[in-house]
Amino acid sequence: MARFEITWLEDRSDEAVLAEIRRVAARVPDCRLTKDKFDSLSTGIKSEAVRKRFGSWGEAARRAGLAHTLPDYSDAAIIGDLKRVSEAYPNEPFTIEFYSTQGRYSPSCIKRRLGGRREALGRAEIGNRFLGPPTTERMKAQPGRAMSNEEIIARIRAVSASLDKASLCGSDITENSEITQDQLFRRFGGVSAALKQAGISQARRGRRYTVDEVFENLLKVWTHYGRPPTVSEMDRNPSAVGSSAYIHRYGGWRKALKAFMDRANSEIDGAPPLDPEENPSKLAKSTGPTEGPMADSTDRRKPRPASQARALPRVTGLTPTSVKPPENRREPSIGLRFKVLRRDRFKCVLCGDHPARNAECVLHVDHLIPWSKGGRTQEDNLRTLCATCNIGRGNRFYD
Repeated sequence: MARFEITWLEDRSDEAVLAEIRRVAARVPDCRLTKDKFDSLSTGIKSEAVRKRFGSWGEAARRAGLAHTLPDYSDAAIIGDLKRVSEAYPNEPFTIEFYSTQGRYSPSCIKRRLGGRREALGRAEIGNRFLGPPTTERMKAQPGRAMSNEEIIARIRAVSASLDKASLCGSDITENSEITQDQLFRRFGGVSAALKQAGISQARRGRRYTVDEVFENLLKVWTHYGRPPTVSEMDRNPSAVGSSAYIHRYGGWRKALKAFMDRANSEIDGAPPLDPEENPSKLAKSTGPTEGPMADSTDRRKPRPASQARALPRVTGLTPTSVKPPENRREPSIGLRFKVLRRDRFKCVLCGDHPARNAECVLHVDHLIPWSKGGRTQEDNLRTLCATCNIGRGNRFYD
């Protein structure tokens, strides 16, 4: 059975990276090659790696012979684009978020070249459309400014007592008092320093996700984009688990993707899913004695080569009564769902809708012959349907 693999740019030389930029640019001859477009079409390297290699995306494009595709970063060009957006949308609030969706230049570029958004709009003669950041009543009042350091410490202790919690995080303080985290940073150097002075421990940041949770989330994001997601996309919707959780758990984003593929391949092959965090000693008990030249009943601490010492034992001693065959389970495993979704190109096989085009589209892996009618949970009896096509189908046969 074919196994899933993620291909990377094997040749990492400068010329190979530039050749990849030219190859992607040739696929969009009528469009400017932006970093986002490059990330969506390149299969070997991401724009962030290109930027780090050559110092900037613009320098990489110039060295690849694509200087004509770069935007004009002159002051006149930026001012002209501001006027263009203002004239095209005269009734829309001219916020930085709105311009980012319609304009050609980033907020950092405008600030760097023109000194800031207020100054840029003034030079474009549309200063009357400037809207600053939203200001709440709490921000205007700034109730914590008049409090002394001792009063802030006492207020933090009061929050701990009212919540009956021995450890707090920054959000606990801001949500249950008039103190902001910015004030704690200015007064004490940070939340942790303020809590230390108050004699309160700091709560652990974030939560501990299980292996199934991080892989289910990665499958959801992969399905949403119809391709392997980038590390930055794991910090945006629809991801519910941030990129740091994958990097801390697996030591890097590529290693996290490889762990996901190994999990998917192990389930597709019919083996029980491998848990990279499972205690190796517990796995060894379930597999029984290891056969081969490395096994030694008299010396259990006999050294192994590094490549074998890091490898987890394969779970082979589980009986059929403890692990159901994949086709005898109603719900397909992560690996089988991934294979079906990938086979159907992450699209509904009936209407063709997919999350990359319609953010509200939710894909299901559905039994062609219903489970209640004797259908098996195997690839040839599974297909990808959107929620609209699948809900209400019940246990009917072919539509």
